[in-house]
Amino acid sequence: MRDVTPLAFMGASGWLGRFMGPALLRAGVVAPDAFTGINRSGPSPAYADWPELRWSTDADTGLDGARMVVLSLRPDEFRAASPRCPGALVLSVMAGVSAAELRETTGARAVVRSMPNAAVEIGQSFSPWVADPATEDGDRAMVRALLGASGREEEFAREADIDVYSAICGAGPAWAALLLEALAAAGRAEGLSPEQAVAAAEGAVVGAGAMLRGQGAQAGAMVDAFIAYAGTTAAGLGAAREAGVDRAIAAGIAAATQKARALG
Repeated sequence: MRDVTPLAFMGASGWLGRFMGPALLRAGVVAPDAFTGINRSGPSPAYADWPELRWSTDADTGLDGARMVVLSLRPDEFRAASPRCPGALVLSVMAGVSAAELRETTGARAVVRSMPNAAVEIGQSFSPWVADPATEDGDRAMVRALLGASGREEEFAREADIDVYSAICGAGPAWAALLLEALAAAGRAEGLSPEQAVAAAEGAVVGAGAMLRGQGAQAGAMVDAFIAYAGTTAAGLGAAREAGVDRAIAAGIAAATQKARALG
């Protein structure tokens, strides 16, 4: 899909922007001459393949005339800037800023909230999004193309679900890193050297990620099958469950979800 609709990307060189922006340009979602990057420092090396891009360090100037605006800022940065883009379609990839606040602050014609995850760096993000009632079919097509340039996208029905998703998947590798850290610590406690413990933990977490791709719906059945086999893994899984691993993770997700909602 190629669209010459003027698009402004506020936070174009930030954590998400430096991957999302180049991805949508490579995919032809927007033409380089219709893209304006807005940040505090000017042209970013992440966009070196498109020297013709327009850049602005001033939000008012950069947003002038934009018909679609991507907001990729920290909530406090967004509130300090209070960007105005009346009549535009706004796509927010910010946690903790509600659609109602986005509409009030920006004056947008239509608002879409999304939350890509850290896998946007490798073009494999899963990006759920929620559109407000003013969002038209053409807007939805543009949002799908833009988010789809960085991985897989899916429209959600409820805005509240974006906060739960942010707690689980928006954290990127954080939950997997927590598991890896715990496995490595357990390995050291059982006598492995620090290097051996890390290697073992990486083998369990990193390799398993690829094996589990597309198998999420069967995760519970997989665990049950390992336990039914009654081997060493079964002993470990059973003990972990009895120790409350499920409750600990549920508590973590609940806390993260509450934090995401409190930001708004």
